Amino acid sequence: MEQPWFKKTGWLFLPVHPLGYIVTLLAVIFMIPVIMTVLRNGHSASDDLYEIFVYGTCTAFWWKWVAEKTSDAK
Repeated sequence: MEQPWFKKTGWLFLPVHPLGYIVTLLAVIFMIPVIMTVLRNGHSASDDLYEIFVYGTCTAFWWKWVAEKTSDAK
């Protein structure tokens, strides 16, 4: 039987396996340069939020999909 990468606790998924931590770390590492670039090139706070929203939601949906597929929740 495979070991789950994430554990579902309420609405959250918590990494419990090294691969779960790696997936979470990769999502954070991806967002750091995105946020830095948007903030450096942005013209206003609302422009920055709109651009970060696009990348942030895509990253969050990808991370959540992986967490759901590899969690212990059935």
